[in-house]
Amino acid sequence: RRELPDGGARPNAAQFKQLVVTALRELHGEVGAALPVDVLTYEEKTVSAILRVISSGLVKLWSALTLLGFYQNRRCAFRVLQTSPFLLALSGNSRELVL
Repeated sequence: RRELPDGGARPNAAQFKQLVVTALRELHGEVGAALPVDVLTYEEKTVSAILRVISSGLVKLWSALTLLGFYQNRRCAFRVLQTSPFLLALSGNSRELVL
């Protein structure tokens, strides 16, 4: 999830993907920008996404996103809410399950 403290412009899905690639390029260069990252779902209203990356690229992606501090000359921050090697595990939170 990307946090916008001053309520700035919300990117669409294509702009969000470009932001991820830019973050990778800024921290890890062209090799980082070439890392295959897929945006599986994107919620423009909450600026939240589920990203898919190969396990060997997780640290590069996570570090690039958390160290990115600006979007369109405005402060922003990424928050990694959950990681999992299985997509099904991201579909819900077992701690919030009501029986």
